[in-house]
Amino acid sequence: MESSKVTIATLGSHSALQILKGAKDEGFKTALVCLKSRLKLYSRFKKLTDEIVLVESFSEIMSQEVQEKLSNLNAILIPHGSLVEYVSLEQIENNFKIPIFGNKYILRWESDRNLKEKLLREAGVRTPKVYSSVDEVDSTVIVKLPGAKGGKGYFLATNPKEIREKLRILNIREEDIFVQEYILGTTAYVHFFYSPLSDELEIISMDRRYETNVDGLGKIPAKLQLQSNPDLSYLVVGNIPIVLRESLLEEIFEIGEGLVRASKELVPPGFIGPFCIEGAYNGEGKFYVFEFSARIVAGTNLYVNGSPYTWLLYDEPMSMGKRIAREIKRAMEERRVKELIT
Repeated sequence: MESSKVTIATLGSHSALQILKGAKDEGFKTALVCLKSRLKLYSRFKKLTDEIVLVESFSEIMSQEVQEKLSNLNAILIPHGSLVEYVSLEQIENNFKIPIFGNKYILRWESDRNLKEKLLREAGVRTPKVYSSVDEVDSTVIVKLPGAKGGKGYFLATNPKEIREKLRILNIREEDIFVQEYILGTTAYVHFFYSPLSDELEIISMDRRYETNVDGLGKIPAKLQLQSNPDLSYLVVGNIPIVLRESLLEEIFEIGEGLVRASKELVPPGFIGPFCIEGAYNGEGKFYVFEFSARIVAGTNLYVNGSPYTWLLYDEPMSMGKRIAREIKRAMEERRVKELIT
């Protein structure tokens, strides 16, 4: 099958531009499921999109009309964070008829905190302490709210009283939060790509996040910080490139390989294509993994023209979006597309 006969589709958000660009570079037609409110934005990049499917909300991707349009285009959907956030996982698993690149069933393990911890434990990686009850908190913790909202609403606390007071203000139930030991150190987000076709794991790129006023706090003196008592926010507004010391790469590969192995055992066929680990190096240089994402992450948008790591593997610019399209193209040539979609 020729790549020109398949359409790469995605939602108009998150990492759509990178996905569309990569698909175009590999000779695919492209389609964008676009909110009417964002049409003006994506029209500025019109050369990247062959077809635009307009919707009022992303949940409309589950409608018969939208699915018929995508089916007629012979589309493969590339999932990203907005699909996880705005579309029901039950509907994705049971009612979505369009082929999805990757393992759609592992998206639930990303979204469910208990399942996520189970996979991380099975992978044998070092993780921060998780508190099953607010009453157990006896040190600095980070309280995470449900959903893939880019850190929106996260906050730090040191005792049960602080947590409950904040939850009262936010009108959030205790049973809906995730309380985790806060690792004081340097964060690193590693973007992997696992190919079932070659059974190889690649590091595509890495980033750190820039998070609204929590990253601006250090620009004012400590005295003023105490006086102002700011309401801190971890909402991600951008990403910053990072390259690890070369001696640290072996451990990162081992973590990635552990996750691939664990995912195959717990959620077969396991990770397919892009996934990400989010963690931090503490003062002793130990790396703690506190999150994983089972699809492309927005930090890869830094590397539309490739990263230092992809330049070591490829003699051409290689973004995550292009790497996805390259994998699909190879699978089509080898008649193995079914190994990449669910």
